[in-house]
Amino acid sequence: MALREKTLFLYGFEVTDNNKSLDFRAVSGGPILLATLTTGFYSLTSLAAEITAALMAADPSNTYICSINRNISGGLQNRVTISTNGVYFDLLFSTGPRAATSCRSLIGFNLIDYTGALTYTGASSAGTALLTDFVVYSYLPPEMNRRVFGSVNVSVNGQKEAIAWNIQKFISFNIKYEPETKVKTDWANFLTWAIQMRPFEITPEFSTPATFYPVTLETTGADGKGLAYRMTEMLPSFPFLYESGAMTFRVIE
Repeated sequence: MALREKTLFLYGFEVTDNNKSLDFRAVSGGPILLATLTTGFYSLTSLAAEITAALMAADPSNTYICSINRNISGGLQNRVTISTNGVYFDLLFSTGPRAATSCRSLIGFNLIDYTGALTYTGASSAGTALLTDFVVYSYLPPEMNRRVFGSVNVSVNGQKEAIAWNIQKFISFNIKYEPETKVKTDWANFLTWAIQMRPFEITPEFSTPATFYPVTLETTGADGKGLAYRMTEMLPSFPFLYESGAMTFRVIE
């Protein structure tokens, strides 16, 4: 299946003890509430869900939503918005008691207190975005790339049945014509993240940001388990340009 636009990868969401805090107020002059994110690796989608859950756990009396605007700069940026249905909401990234370990930089917010509204949007794109230089090759979307995980039984009369635990979806493609300088820096950083089975997101065509997939790396040409990568120079025709070989990604649902 052919694509018309370049592909965007979004990664780099790690919650640690140094960035797991979200201090806020739900009442004017009221107590400071402490939302705490669970440490670990996330896609932006799962991180937004974790922020929502942490806020709700700290203040069950109100509803909180962490959402993502993926349309900034034509689909190249991803801004996080945090909102409530309550009557008061402060995000205390500057003066909260745990400001030194706040999640603000992880989700693109400034080192200030956000006050006076019920909805706040980050000042910059969340995570690290990586855009291919060219359209990817041999793209297979999850609608065309699925596998049943389970077992197969065959009866004595030859009837065959599958005991299916679930049906997994996959994406696959080949990245080509990436310049050497970018391979040594941007691609090395991203692929080092990916081969550790950390989650990230793929937007097959960056100008269509509503179509994106949280994934983990499944296989590469260098390793059937996705635990290694090899960017190969496209010699003799294209010196200093590299390709990834076939790569497959497991969709997280």
